[in-house]
Amino acid sequence: RFMVTPPHLVRPRPRLANWLSSFLLLAPSRALVAVRPFIHAVQHHPLRQRSSAAAAADGAGAQLVWLTGAEDLRLSDHGGFEAASAAGAVVPVFVLDPAVHLSYPPPRLRRLHRALSSLEAALSEEYGVTLVVRRGGASAVLPQVAQECGATACHVVADDVEAPMRVSQRAACAALADSGVALRRWDGALRSGCPWSGAAAASLPPTFPEYASAARACTLVAAAGAPKALTPLEPCPTSEGLPGVEAWIAEAAVAA
Repeated sequence: RFMVTPPHLVRPRPRLANWLSSFLLLAPSRALVAVRPFIHAVQHHPLRQRSSAAAAADGAGAQLVWLTGAEDLRLSDHGGFEAASAAGAVVPVFVLDPAVHLSYPPPRLRRLHRALSSLEAALSEEYGVTLVVRRGGASAVLPQVAQECGATACHVVADDVEAPMRVSQRAACAALADSGVALRRWDGALRSGCPWSGAAAASLPPTFPEYASAARACTLVAAAGAPKALTPLEPCPTSEGLPGVEAWIAEAAVAA
């Protein structure tokens, strides 16, 4: 006579546990090779990849950090990275605008490329964050990137003193605002409370000695360190990557 166990009392065999146990008894190197596909599958499971999209749906959308190349290619004392790190997943973006950047002379192009390469490496090695590099006009590229990653805010440095970059910043900020992305401007000034901050150039003191005297009276801002952590966005928007600097120089020479 055979006894049939009711289905609700049947314990499923722990196949996964048995499979892992058998291989972990092997040499460590062989065990690692054996479980690597399983680890990869868990890390890239759709439920795990959904975390960034779910955060966006809950109101904590991705945070773009637009790197213009105007004294903002760093991690320390960077108001954009500092604010973005506390708000959500961070997507740093550099838009190579031929009308702006390829008007630079070769020495400046080399400095720009070196700074970008160093920042790209630091973001990847220290935070696991990808620097997204795109090409084109910032007013067209940034809203597209924001749409791709569900960004709700963009952090960008205050308007540059050079007209080409300043015009590009204002046009891109207007395009982002029109697409529903909040703008978070930050200022890298060394002193705060200056009477001409955010005002027209006509409000500046008429002579340099007067300007220097007024500047010394302003509060010196202490430099901030690099963010302790940056949350990468998964999946991250695709990056076109940094081309060789000689390609930039050659293209700039043709454009000139």
